[in-house]
Amino acid sequence: MAPKKKPVNWRAWVIGVLIALVAIVALQNSQQVRVDVLFLTVDAPLIVTLLVAVGIGALIGYGAPVLRRHRREEMRRERRD
Repeated sequence: MAPKKKPVNWRAWVIGVLIALVAIVALQNSQQVRVDVLFLTVDAPLIVTLLVAVGIGALIGYGAPVLRRHRREEMRRERRD
């Protein structure tokens, strides 16, 4: 009897590669930068700025589909009532 192959978890590999790329880019960009956001000016290492931007992007990328799914379910419930 031949051993059964495990399926490759592509999502984990893609996420791992993206995390590695973000870490490499962040470590190569350690100089201080001035960031102007609306009326706030902050001097911070570029690493921190990049990681904050990636974190905000990840939250939006995760939160937007969840919010859309929630609204779609509410609309379906309202139609049934």
